[in-house]
Amino acid sequence: MITVLSGGTGTPKLIRGLRQILRDCDITVVVNTAEDQWMSGLYVSPDIDTVQYLFSGLLNTDSWWGIRGDSFETFHAMEKLGYTEPLPLGDKDRATCIARAEFLRQGMTLTEATKKIAKVYGVQATILPMSNQEVTSYVQREDKTLMHYQEYWVERRGNVPITGIVRKTADDVQPAATPEVIAAIEESDGIIIGPSNPVTSIGPILECTGVCGALSKKFTIAISPFIGRRPVSGPAAALMQAWGYEPTSYGTWQVYKDVVSMFIQDIRDTEIEVPGAHRLDTMMTNEKKAESLAWDLLSYLPRK
Repeated sequence: MITVLSGGTGTPKLIRGLRQILRDCDITVVVNTAEDQWMSGLYVSPDIDTVQYLFSGLLNTDSWWGIRGDSFETFHAMEKLGYTEPLPLGDKDRATCIARAEFLRQGMTLTEATKKIAKVYGVQATILPMSNQEVTSYVQREDKTLMHYQEYWVERRGNVPITGIVRKTADDVQPAATPEVIAAIEESDGIIIGPSNPVTSIGPILECTGVCGALSKKFTIAISPFIGRRPVSGPAAALMQAWGYEPTSYGTWQVYKDVVSMFIQDIRDTEIEVPGAHRLDTMMTNEKKAESLAWDLLSYLPRK
């Protein structure tokens, strides 16, 4: 069994490749929840839903979010009424978020609600939220005010100068990883930190109490999302700079170096040197290339 740390769209592309080699039941995914938010009375968990839609065969792999072929009648009807939601949710996707919100109101933990929804969708992999505590990533603007990450990236497309990254919890207590997350790491044959944004996708997972300690005892591979000073996709460069790290594979390695056994750079990332890094073709432009990368990564894992 392997455990993958996931957020955003980079790691789900890798998971698509892993599924061609491993049975779904042999894959556990620990998912970032620091981009979650309550909206219109429902609870949106974009990174969890991307993973569960992938495993259920519903994911729109053109956008790597939402349900393939979904309609947006409710979203557009609300716009006509003068209310625009911060995130465009499809109608079927909205049903997932409504159900999740109701399960949470009934007293379920996010882990329990995720398990219940995944079962309905026929998911055989194990999908685990990083924590049952609410955690939110904010960017800090030049005037010191905070903006939710979803507003920064989805609404503003990253076109806002930022000077810092702030993580908040409802009770100002550092979030703890769930017992299920720690057990999954401890029982895994190996851990893969996917090529997701180190700041907003993977960073929140590593900040959960217990995660780094558990990872340091396992064989852990991390894949860089950078080629040169540019991320493969998304706003990782600006976020890394705001977080105080160089926006490169070297900066990513600095974030992960205390918990990884092996660091992977892309074969095209020739300008940046990372101590002890291995080089692979990490550009997963189609399912076949994702599978090829997955085979390479799995070959590095210790054999029992």
